[in-house]
Amino acid sequence: MEKIGVGIITCNRPDFFRVCFNSLPLKGVDEIVVVNDGDDLPFDLHRGVLIKNENNLGVGKSKNKALRHLLDKGCEYIFLIEDDMIIKDHSVFDRYIIAHKESGIHHFNYGPGSPFNRKQSIQFDLHNRHLLDQHSAPNPKLIIEYNTAKVVLYEHTVAMFSFFTRESLETAGLIDEDFYNAWEHVDHTYRIIKAGMHPPFWWFADIADSWMYLTEAPGAIDNSSIANKTEQWEKNVYGGREIYLKKHGHYPNQPPYVSEDEVISIIKVLKSKGKK
Repeated sequence: MEKIGVGIITCNRPDFFRVCFNSLPLKGVDEIVVVNDGDDLPFDLHRGVLIKNENNLGVGKSKNKALRHLLDKGCEYIFLIEDDMIIKDHSVFDRYIIAHKESGIHHFNYGPGSPFNRKQSIQFDLHNRHLLDQHSAPNPKLIIEYNTAKVVLYEHTVAMFSFFTRESLETAGLIDEDFYNAWEHVDHTYRIIKAGMHPPFWWFADIADSWMYLTEAPGAIDNSSIANKTEQWEKNVYGGREIYLKKHGHYPNQPPYVSEDEVISIIKVLKSKGKK
């Protein structure tokens, strides 16, 4: 049996967490783990395992705790969910698993979670994210159709809702804990790309119409404990960039260019590998 595991990461947002947890489709999910990186939760879990960090460890270390737990439980397919996500359609996990099996792609992230992946009326960068429209139409770069699944590729990646196969984690490893609340998910996805299990950088995979199955809690950006304009946020971002540079030889926004034709060729290779 191919076990499905779900990990939720939460930190000092009990109202968001409660809505997120209660939106889980418990039927068909084999293992659930919650990693709490903040204060005690005023909420009793009616299912799953709770891991409480004694001190704030950051999102990377917290996610690794969830990943290790679910791997130890024998899960073949693993979903990591941040506490500001809400599941709208209980078929969402099956949709991602089917997309993996048909495409050969081993890792997906919820693309519309980034306003950079939505149509905007203004030019944007990392510093004006809070001014962007989080409700405009998703704007994928490429759409790939399979028999019963459709995959879209976005220019940017976020890790609010992520899918991994066991194979991808065993091949590329877990999240690099040298990063603290910035770039760790970009580095992790890039390593999965380099392992030949995901399309190239700037072509980040998600299922089509994922916004119909998932949504971001209202006010999530304004209430973020990570992505805010504090001195610590600046330190995380710019310090993480230097770690990334040492690892990959370039900053996160400077990977080698890959054309659409090259991407399509790689997509075909991934599909052929998936059929083996």
